[in-house]
Amino acid sequence: MLIPKIAWTLVVPILASAAAVNKHTKVQECLTAEGIPGPANLTFTITPFNLRLPFTPVAVAVPTTLAQVQASVKCGVKAGLKINPKSGGHSYAAHSLGGEDGHFMIDLKYWNSVVVDSTTYIATVGPAGRLGNIAQSLYAQGKRAFSHGTCPGVGVGGHVLHGGYGHASHSWGLALDALVEAQVVLADGSVVIASKTSNVDLFWALRGAGSSYGIVTQYKFETKPAIDQLINWDLKYVWTKAQARQVLDIFQVYANSTDLPREMSARLFITASGVNFWGVYQGTQAQFDPIFNALLAQIPGTPQTSNIFSSDWIGSIKQWAFMDITMPLDYDIHENFYSKSMMTNWISAPELDKFTDYWYSIAHSNTRDWYCIIDLHGGPTSAITAVPHDSTSYAHRNALWKFELYDRVANNVAYPAGGQNFLNGWVDTVKATYPGTLGMYINYADPGLTKHEAHTEYWLDNYEKLSKIKTKYDPYQVFMNPQSVNS
Repeated sequence: MLIPKIAWTLVVPILASAAAVNKHTKVQECLTAEGIPGPANLTFTITPFNLRLPFTPVAVAVPTTLAQVQASVKCGVKAGLKINPKSGGHSYAAHSLGGEDGHFMIDLKYWNSVVVDSTTYIATVGPAGRLGNIAQSLYAQGKRAFSHGTCPGVGVGGHVLHGGYGHASHSWGLALDALVEAQVVLADGSVVIASKTSNVDLFWALRGAGSSYGIVTQYKFETKPAIDQLINWDLKYVWTKAQARQVLDIFQVYANSTDLPREMSARLFITASGVNFWGVYQGTQAQFDPIFNALLAQIPGTPQTSNIFSSDWIGSIKQWAFMDITMPLDYDIHENFYSKSMMTNWISAPELDKFTDYWYSIAHSNTRDWYCIIDLHGGPTSAITAVPHDSTSYAHRNALWKFELYDRVANNVAYPAGGQNFLNGWVDTVKATYPGTLGMYINYADPGLTKHEAHTEYWLDNYEKLSKIKTKYDPYQVFMNPQSVNS
């Protein structure tokens, strides 16, 4: 681990209230006494990925050893602060900053090592490892891999603790399904191991709601041989509203059938200019062609562009990253946006009608840079669904589709007041009449949700059990953001 040669002067004279200044002073004195370093560039460190949410912490620590993480937690508790770890800092709701002003952030930026055991092929990974770097490091150490997202700048810490969907998830499951052990610093500063045989309840909770329970300083993942024979595709369609409505029926039925092979992951990427049908297949061209051609025969229209090509594992990740996958230590990519999600088991015909009407009227009249992604997440052939529903706290095993809806503006302008109504209205076309609770995916955290909505929609029926485990391991709500368990 690289040790930063910087001064300990880390904390921020941030909030004007006397209470905040007092907490700042207390935590600074404690961190100074413990010799815990802080950020070399405070402004850079607390600039959120989502520039729409510029929250300000009372203090920031940058520990480089396990003992320093433990001491940082104890200092934060002593000062009466709520604590949030930062792994990659990619939270849509700026939860690593606390999701509100006045928290204590523990930045784990130097905890980014990736080591594969050459006998067991278990990968030991630091929480701040970014997905692009992790993929390349695993591949370099024996061509190993596990399922995770393809956005290369995302830190593995938050990604795995709340799901971890990616381009191999339909085939291999979520990132959290590959997790076999976690080293966790708890609210009292103690260190425990969570696994299927140790602190089993905590291990269950970590895999779906992990940021509520402690600071994970080390992950161990079961890896697989990287697939080096992949078929990737990107077909661009421009459909009429009637055709788009037809495609939604086709893809919902397909996701819920055995016609969709486990080896295939696919998504629709909807923008104002049309729809890209993207995906990846684990296998040969000869295996792929009859499966794909049978699906294409159902899809109306002719694609405006078509790109179908083979690649190895790293080539496929590069394709779907849409950027360089080698990430620097100091990640400096930001956007200015509002986002929502939906996890749907089955959407009725009237709901799909309303969704499509909104798409071709309200969405097409919105001149901002928006998109909607529909992933074929679950179904009878999905590795995600194959995992027993109660084996982890991830609550959406049975969701056929995973939606990400995203609305952004340039970084140098203000997101419009009331702009959230656009995506809220689109989600309401389904939510208003959806039977039961419409699930949402916390890795696309929506800060507009109330606490009750967040608890219910992120974790569904698992919330009651999560609440009890939270009370056991963090009874005083040390690790907290506005949407965390028991917030």
